[in-house]
Amino acid sequence: MDDMLKEAFETVKNQMGPCGIACATCNMGNGTVAETAAKLRGFVGEYELASWAPSTPGGVDVDFANLGKALDWIQTYTRCLGCERGGGPPECPIRTCATGKGFALCADCPDLDRCGKFDWLGDAVGGLKENLRKGKGRSKKELIEEAMSKMEL
Repeated sequence: MDDMLKEAFETVKNQMGPCGIACATCNMGNGTVAETAAKLRGFVGEYELASWAPSTPGGVDVDFANLGKALDWIQTYTRCLGCERGGGPPECPIRTCATGKGFALCADCPDLDRCGKFDWLGDAVGGLKENLRKGKGRSKKELIEEAMSKMEL
């Protein structure tokens, strides 16, 4: 694990959002997205893709200057600190609701099954709610440790 990933991982390793996502298992939280952008930025330069791309199908349409800017932005601004440290989407409806109701985890909320605040997460909703239901009554620390034990480090 390189230094960028170690630092990101250390920042979030003991956090879990109210939604039940263990931050260290999230590619934004554990630094994977930022690291991938940095690596891609390096490869684009190392292999001088901008100089030979125009000779390949569609390569003339690639705006390498803006690609570089986008990758720089991704590397800089996708390092999530975790919900507990002010990371994640600023207006996350799940975090806002849980905080307002005084819940550290949505597992403690009696409205979990019919809650629509998870919908913006798309296909992950069912799995998150199921994990929260299974984790009801367990500590956040136990749930984080369980999630981390399933990670490949």
